[in-house]
Amino acid sequence: MGLGTAPAVRDTPLWAMPAPTGGPAARLPFYALMFFTFIVLVAPQGVLPALAPLHLALVAATVAAATHVADRLRQASPLTVSEPEIRLALLLFGLGTLSVPTSYWIEGSVQTLLGLFGKSLIVFLLLANILVTAERLRGMLWLLTLGSMIPAAAVVKDYLSGDLVGARVQGYLSALTSNPNDVALTLNIVIALAVGLALASRRRGHRVALATAIALGVAGVVVTFSRAGFIFLTTTLLLYLGRLKKGRSGIVLLLLLLLVLTLNVDGFIARLGTIGDVQTDGSARERWETMGKAFYLMATHPLTGVGVGQSIIALNDIGGVRWRHIHNVYLEIAVDLGIPALLVYLLLLYRALRSVAEARRAWSAHDVDLYYLAQGLEISLIGFAVAAMFYPVAYHFFFYYLVGLAVAVKGLGRQEILAHAGHQRAAVDGRAAVGDRGHR
Repeated sequence: MGLGTAPAVRDTPLWAMPAPTGGPAARLPFYALMFFTFIVLVAPQGVLPALAPLHLALVAATVAAATHVADRLRQASPLTVSEPEIRLALLLFGLGTLSVPTSYWIEGSVQTLLGLFGKSLIVFLLLANILVTAERLRGMLWLLTLGSMIPAAAVVKDYLSGDLVGARVQGYLSALTSNPNDVALTLNIVIALAVGLALASRRRGHRVALATAIALGVAGVVVTFSRAGFIFLTTTLLLYLGRLKKGRSGIVLLLLLLLVLTLNVDGFIARLGTIGDVQTDGSARERWETMGKAFYLMATHPLTGVGVGQSIIALNDIGGVRWRHIHNVYLEIAVDLGIPALLVYLLLLYRALRSVAEARRAWSAHDVDLYYLAQGLEISLIGFAVAAMFYPVAYHFFFYYLVGLAVAVKGLGRQEILAHAGHQRAAVDGRAAVGDRGHR
């Protein structure tokens, strides 16, 4: 079945989804992971400051990890699935560790390694190991979609009320969306997933809710005035338009209409016109200068880099733009960790894309609605791969959430293939048994 083929779907009401399989010990890691995702996306502590001292995200992640490990030990099972993506992610982290002794600032590298990078790796491992059923995967995607409406609504409200810093919205309260560019990145990642959910849904209420989330997400991307965000959004739209047939194109046509309408936002077209124009846009000029210095650092530190998280200090040291991040994930990895680490990162991205594509093909062949969810994840990964050329987010949650979902999707796709093979064997055995009785 081709990429644009629309298989039959089976839709389950969100409120009627069965609980995750297993006893309370098996379910608790999933619920803790869901709560962690809610906290990092919605950041209720920003609205209710009394929650801040509770460190809810840390508590949720700790509970998810501890209960997952305890459950695996109780069952005498491996702590993690054995997949190439797992090994590559651990190898990337190991290369980050090797970069510490020669780092520009050893203490800063240790902080990055045990802080942002380490947290992202743990969340990746939890996603890959806990989302072991279709219901869990669907629940996580719904949470991401509905949760993204909060920062989207916040930036749209700020834009409409004129609450701006310069000519742009400030961002949102959460760690994932603290500036307008990260808001756009978060919303774009979720938009592709939400379109997949919408295509897999037949219930009118679900489709209306998802269409609302998609519309709000598109509006949120536009009012951030993020050029990288627009590139991601356009990539998503083009990929969906190329893969869908008439019967399931309504949601994507809505996305196209929204994009055309929101292009009329004052100043947005002018902002897009400065992409790559170093003469009229000071920030673009600084980013190009920074990239030139970054290539020099990559050439002079090819094996272990300048130290995990230390590219900004190394750039300062050689006369780069003061305190300017490298707005390119691939270059950031190469400068921080060395060229071998860049190859590992690219291979990790490739394996994630390959895994999702394999799962999508498996579900397509057997008319399973999860085909659309896999397609949405695949498009989100491709969009991230393109947008990563304009973002300094090498160690942030964004990529590791997507790859964790990809590993989970691959596992579910493998279950589908094995189940189908089992049905085929049973059918063959049944026909053979009938034939034997006929010869007697």
